[in-house]
Amino acid sequence: MPVTIAAASSGEQTLAVVVSVVATLVVVALLAALVAALRAARHLRAAAAELERDLSDVLESVDSTLAHASAELERVDGLIGSAEQLTDTVGTASRLAYASLATPLIKVLALTRGTSRASRRLRHAGRPERSRGR
Repeated sequence: MPVTIAAASSGEQTLAVVVSVVATLVVVALLAALVAALRAARHLRAAAAELERDLSDVLESVDSTLAHASAELERVDGLIGSAEQLTDTVGTASRLAYASLATPLIKVLALTRGTSRASRRLRHAGRPERSRGR
């Protein structure tokens, strides 16, 4: 029986060596995966830093554009307010001009028309009237 134990012992040693080699290969593969993951993490950090710089520039540009647009909007708002005031002033002036000139103008036109008729009648007063028939 001692021979079987020696053979078993040799088989166990072989198995132990195989298990050790496989375990070492697994550890090496895990270390390689860990190194690759660390490289990827470094690349991601670098990309995130670059993105942050670019985003910072873009946000500064957007802030500047918004400030400019806000200033222009305020300017346009002022122009619209001025135009509304001017429209109101012109409307009021137009109504006042109409109210103050309409009646005297109508009277002047009526006087001119009446004077014209009277002048015609006076000119034709000495002449015999023509018949208006056809």
